[in-house]
Amino acid sequence: SADGRLIVRSENGPVALADASPSAYAEKGRFDQPDRSKDKSWPHPVVAGGRLYLRDQDALFCYDVKAP
Repeated sequence: SADGRLIVRSENGPVALADASPSAYAEKGRFDQPDRSKDKSWPHPVVAGGRLYLRDQDALFCYDVKAP
């Protein structure tokens, strides 16, 4: 989680941003990871220093997610 939101990643699908709320799932946005492998990917997304890190098999992706 980061800033009251959850970063959700399924083992086969897109990465999504949702509000962290016990009342309902409210998705704020999503994207498909580029160069996605065909294998299931189970590592959790990591947010550190304003960056989102996603690992998929032998690839590591880094996204700047800091507010402007």
